[in-house]
Amino acid sequence: MADRNTKGGGPLALPTTERAVAVAMAAGVGFNTEAVTWTVGRGQRGKRSPRRAEIRIQKKRRRRWLRKHGQAHPDLAAVGQIIAGCRRGRLQRRCLHPACPDCAHALQRLLVRTVGHHTAGGPKGAWVTVSIILPVSRRDGEADFVGARAQAETLLRAAGVTVGVLGLDVSFNEDHRDALPKDERFADHASVHLYGLIRAEEAPAAQAALKRLIPASEAIRRPVRTKPWDGNLAAVAYAHKPEFQRRQTILRADAKRGLVRTTRNRSLTVEQRIQAVRALDRAGLTGRIILLGLDFKPINTGRLRLVPTT
Repeated sequence: MADRNTKGGGPLALPTTERAVAVAMAAGVGFNTEAVTWTVGRGQRGKRSPRRAEIRIQKKRRRRWLRKHGQAHPDLAAVGQIIAGCRRGRLQRRCLHPACPDCAHALQRLLVRTVGHHTAGGPKGAWVTVSIILPVSRRDGEADFVGARAQAETLLRAAGVTVGVLGLDVSFNEDHRDALPKDERFADHASVHLYGLIRAEEAPAAQAALKRLIPASEAIRRPVRTKPWDGNLAAVAYAHKPEFQRRQTILRADAKRGLVRTTRNRSLTVEQRIQAVRALDRAGLTGRIILLGLDFKPINTGRLRLVPTT
């Protein structure tokens, strides 16, 4: 289990970025579910961000699940004990564990507020969203945010990106195209996805460079995409969402084109959920956050501000 490096609920000897986030979290910023909201889903038809009661239910289910599977996996039991102690006995004693639904959603809201404040005063069209599906970094195909973060930072710098705020996501991809021979289908794997904002003036050259650095494959048909950002905070929220998906590649019959490739989403299997919790535990509170040319600075209201690095 990863060392949280905290004592008495406060940050101790943490890296600068994690310390700034931990201080803001300890001040309660992000835990107010009414402070910032966004809708999710295509065309903004999806549900709103979760409220406190919904998060409380998620947390109770997560604790039960960890307790159940912790009988066979001691590391899961240890994570469950951390989450069970979140806010116990003292309102501001947060566990700050990325697998805790309460703390994970609070971190997401904190980042949405911080990035939204940073981009609000800029000219329209100053930012674009970038989506990068990273090459599988582990031979066993398991989720690994630590290795993916180092890989992503190297790729972004090689592509000439100097300013950006991004997050790491993961999906568990399975090939269910049963009509194809087995050797034409890809192996099941955890696919780490980098998503966030970069400066518009750097985007065209960065996209071209990233496409050279990450060639398309049978498993990853379009590894790099960019599009103008309209200022919708849902894009920031998506980059730091705490829930993950299982994506199945299938063949669907089309009247004009015959069998076409598409995907469907399913709930994670038990083994995939175990992988996800372990990947989060190894990454720590801020292990999925990638900042280029920017860093967090605490301000006296207990919030964060993004400032250029010196």
